[in-house]
Amino acid sequence: MKSKTILLFAALVLGLAAGTASAAFDNVDISPRARAMGDAGTATADDAFAPYFNPAGMAGMKGQTLGNSYVRPYGLDFTDQVYFGGVFALNERFGSVGFGLRRWATTYEDVDLHTETTYTLAHGIRLYEDLHTTIDVGTALNLYRLEFGETIGLQDPGDDTVAGFDAAMLVTLHRRTRLGVMVKNINNPQIGLANEELTQRLHVGLAYEPYADVTTIFEIESALGFDPQYHGGVEFRILEVLSLRTGLMTNPNKLTAGFGYEFEGFTLDYGFSSGGGVLGPSHQFGMSFAWGGEAP
Repeated sequence: MKSKTILLFAALVLGLAAGTASAAFDNVDISPRARAMGDAGTATADDAFAPYFNPAGMAGMKGQTLGNSYVRPYGLDFTDQVYFGGVFALNERFGSVGFGLRRWATTYEDVDLHTETTYTLAHGIRLYEDLHTTIDVGTALNLYRLEFGETIGLQDPGDDTVAGFDAAMLVTLHRRTRLGVMVKNINNPQIGLANEELTQRLHVGLAYEPYADVTTIFEIESALGFDPQYHGGVEFRILEVLSLRTGLMTNPNKLTAGFGYEFEGFTLDYGFSSGGGVLGPSHQFGMSFAWGGEAP
């Protein structure tokens, strides 16, 4: 059994060392709501996941909110991702602050072979507001921590920590149309002995509410060195406490769906996405709690 552990760990280390820029801290969705709407969330960031999707969305939030999520990407039993975050509204002058903790790990026989942890501290503030228009901006500081498990008879691959900076904007027109822009890792951070570049990404999303309780969203994601991805989805609030969601995305092609159930400040979310290609589907669950106010 030890020999199998050594071979598996060696393959993991060598694969990551020789991989592309997306090998470390790949873009795995943290929000069941966004996953259900085609992995789109830049223009609808108004909950505990806003520090990750678009910190500018925190500027219009009232009160406080905490939330978490859990997913095994593609149903693989040797890897999982956990997220915990929150937003705290200060006042109109100072906006809102938020935080996030994302942990993605590869395990074998209860041993963490490879762990990626992201600590996020974010701020959002309103720059302009009139009767029909609001302009919000946000920034986020991410600390990326990459760790490998102890080796058996192999050279210790070590671990590393780097900082990445995000900048974002959210423009709301006539309360029905929202344009969100998010630039990830604008300082081009590099991690590890091989100076592996963490992927720089640009997200541009447009959300529109044609009718009350109906939200449509379309988003373009462009990662440096990769083909663009297109995301789209819709959310229907069919009851006071129940919302249904569906969507799709490209590259790889996936179909998505899910729901959200709200009651007395608590929200339970579920998001599904097909695997794309030969991979299995992903099932993501999340829960959040808001108090002291409501998101617009």
